[in-house]
Amino acid sequence: MRIILLVLFCLFWETGYAQQPVKYLIKAGKFFDSEKKQFLKDQYILVEGNKIIKVAQSAESYKAGSQFIDLSSSTVIPGLIDSHTHFLFKQKSSAPMENDLIENSDSDRLLRGAGIARSYLDAGITSVRDLGNSGQYLDLTLRNAINKGWISGPRMFISGPIISPPYGQFGPKLPYFHQSFPEKEYSIIQTVDEARSTVLEHKMKGVDLIKICATNDNGLVLSPEQMQAIVEVAHKGSLKVTAHAPYDEIIADAVNAGVDGIEHAYGISESTLQLMARKGAYLVPTDGTFAGYKGIVDFSKGTITEAEIREFVANTTKRLKLAVKSGVQIVYGSDMYLYGPKPPGAEAKNAVASYLEAGLSVEDVLQISTYNGAVALGKKNLLGVIKEGAFADIVAFDGDLEKDFVKLLYDKVNFVMKDGKIHLNNGK
Repeated sequence: MRIILLVLFCLFWETGYAQQPVKYLIKAGKFFDSEKKQFLKDQYILVEGNKIIKVAQSAESYKAGSQFIDLSSSTVIPGLIDSHTHFLFKQKSSAPMENDLIENSDSDRLLRGAGIARSYLDAGITSVRDLGNSGQYLDLTLRNAINKGWISGPRMFISGPIISPPYGQFGPKLPYFHQSFPEKEYSIIQTVDEARSTVLEHKMKGVDLIKICATNDNGLVLSPEQMQAIVEVAHKGSLKVTAHAPYDEIIADAVNAGVDGIEHAYGISESTLQLMARKGAYLVPTDGTFAGYKGIVDFSKGTITEAEIREFVANTTKRLKLAVKSGVQIVYGSDMYLYGPKPPGAEAKNAVASYLEAGLSVEDVLQISTYNGAVALGKKNLLGVIKEGAFADIVAFDGDLEKDFVKLLYDKVNFVMKDGKIHLNNGK
């Protein structure tokens, strides 16, 4: 009888006490309101479980049993959202992309991806859209492992294999003995019927969105009819569609087909940007700084010259400014699949810094990197904000981020909370 009572007591303790949600009261010395795009001072954030319960100007919101976290010397923002990642793929600058598949098994890519995911969370990136180059649903395995708590990483919203014309994004000179790689890495379609069935297959597998390769390095394109079919089936299944589309004509075709967003858009015209604004399509400008690109090229001993880097940065800066002027919603995405001198999560913030270097304000850059990403995901009011009812994804930088943005962005992350759980706390 005593043994039975002891067992019942333990069960009662586990269900009635041990599982009570943890409560935190966080004092933010400087606080970024991502919806209103403004900085506030001395705000208190009450977290219970995985949600934000209240944001107030005083500690009256304190509840008995809350753990106090003093970030009064820090700038507190919502967790960053990187809307263009490739956790399962890495490439050296100037090297052919097939090298990664030759040198690494699926298991290798998953184990490496776990390390990449953790580095993003270390950097204060608490949510990502992972957009393919992940074999056949390796991203699904990695996302599920994070969700189960087996490994640490940001929330992953995954696309599964990119839907693409023949050959995917492998170059036109792919050796004949590697001709099977595109089918292993992409969902190749050639007809409208295949477009429809492929989206249904992705949905059945459990993806969070659809990514298409509107054109590839072989000069092949998805037809307007194929893209329209993809969008129609995806939207019926409550899936958003984003398109890899680097040049003007294919961007216009994708936007007219109804895609929700465009990735890259390096060669876009002002008229097509205006079309995007009218249609409500967002742009993910996967840009970087000169210093960031040069570090990556030097690290891999690449052949790209400094002059070529400067020209590329100048062109992307011009495109970004024109997109903002045209009223296109800008969403942060790093596309950081290249090996570099810094951890992958830190390298991913080169894109954030590039928006500031392009002339955008700190407030604009932070809204692009938080709130806008949540809107693109369809998670407005849940992610990218610190407000009542949102998930408790909170990041702090030691110092005044508004005044010393770049240094703090890279080197001064001192607090990371994802889903109400503390990942990093170097605050006092």
